[in-house]
Amino acid sequence: MEPTDPPRKYYGLKAREFEHLNAPGKAPEKSTEHDIFAMLEQNRTVEKQLGKDEIEIAPKKKSRRKRDYWVVLIGGNLLILGLVAVTSVNPVTVIFGGSGMILLTLSLTWVMWFVLDDY
Repeated sequence: MEPTDPPRKYYGLKAREFEHLNAPGKAPEKSTEHDIFAMLEQNRTVEKQLGKDEIEIAPKKKSRRKRDYWVVLIGGNLLILGLVAVTSVNPVTVIFGGSGMILLTLSLTWVMWFVLDDY
């Protein structure tokens, strides 16, 4: 004898229940509890009392990004060039040194001018 299949389950959404705040056909009362403009005005008065509404414009300071870029670029390329000169000068070390200088220059330019902001 074969086991019988269980009865099929029917899934659905339950009935929606809404909370009726206002009676139908009647204009809602004006309350400051749910009035956005009253809440914002209250926040503004407290902000003015505490003196938080005034902004201070800071003087623009000179960016050090350009100076740092040139220092790291020249120093890094001279370091790579010095390492190539100190080791035995053959075509492989010259190619590695040149590619290292190109890689340093491109990656430093990308990071300093496209990734970082003024500091």
